[in-house]
Amino acid sequence: MTGSVEDAVRKPSWQKWLLIASLAVNLLIAGGAAGAFWSHRHGGRHFGHWQGREHGLMGFVGELVPDRQGEFRASIEAERAKIKPMREGVKEGWKETNAVLGTEPFDKDKLKSAMSRMIDAEVRMRTAIADALVETAAKLSPEERQKLKAWREKQGKMFGGRRGWRERIGTGREGGPGSE
Repeated sequence: MTGSVEDAVRKPSWQKWLLIASLAVNLLIAGGAAGAFWSHRHGGRHFGHWQGREHGLMGFVGELVPDRQGEFRASIEAERAKIKPMREGVKEGWKETNAVLGTEPFDKDKLKSAMSRMIDAEVRMRTAIADALVETAAKLSPEERQKLKAWREKQGKMFGGRRGWRERIGTGREGGPGSE
């Protein structure tokens, strides 16, 4: 027997690098899972969407000077509290409409009536939202209203109108919308 015990125990170098790569992949997967768990447990939205940002008019409050933010934040939170039951009413209307749609024998008039109630609930909610915007705008200075206008235009570009997603991101198929 020639050779030492160390030579017999030694592994080829490619196995060492394979083990290091495997460890790196495992750490990457474990880190991703831990990050998703942390984000979910601490109020984050899926895949980072809206993470750390306010939505609706609350997003505009950050545009104001700090000493004015508290007043508007409280006002908007009060309006949201009024609107929340209306939103629940819209959800219930949708559920009712869907239940009638799946009922046999199908009753056209019953579905039309349920849809009408749902649409009325949506209109009441949208009217309350519009009233909240009007009340907020009435409390703003002319400079702040210009900031609100610019903020709304920015929001309209992200979510607005009847444009498709290609137009919103500025790309499109040749000759199609957004390809200018």
